[in-house]
Amino acid sequence: MRQYPIWIDTNNPSYKGSKSQGVRNYAINDVAIGTSATNSYHFLTNSVSVEDNGNKRTFNFFVDNELMKSATYNRNKKTFESENLSLELQLKKKYFDRWKKQEQDQEQKIRNERYAERLRVNGGHYNG
Repeated sequence: MRQYPIWIDTNNPSYKGSKSQGVRNYAINDVAIGTSATNSYHFLTNSVSVEDNGNKRTFNFFVDNELMKSATYNRNKKTFESENLSLELQLKKKYFDRWKKQEQDQEQKIRNERYAERLRVNGGHYNG
């Protein structure tokens, strides 16, 4: 058996063991890295799926269960509408509120420390 630094196990219920294949519903690839099929470690899982919604078909591409890109084909208009969900945008959406709260908490801590210092300097009374 040949050794490859990247090993990909594909799960596609439409076919059994094909290198180039069409997909009816979904396909999942588990990607491992290392020195061979027996000496490799899980790297990522990617998948592609299609949902048929009558007039529209929505295609989704995931990496480690995070939606990376989505496109919708409108059968009536014969057009594609694509939404590129870059990792940067996903991270901003996911973490923005948490980052904002951390920043607000830090600002409030500084305000509280300054207020406490004013009270200390003024003998417990602040005449600000």
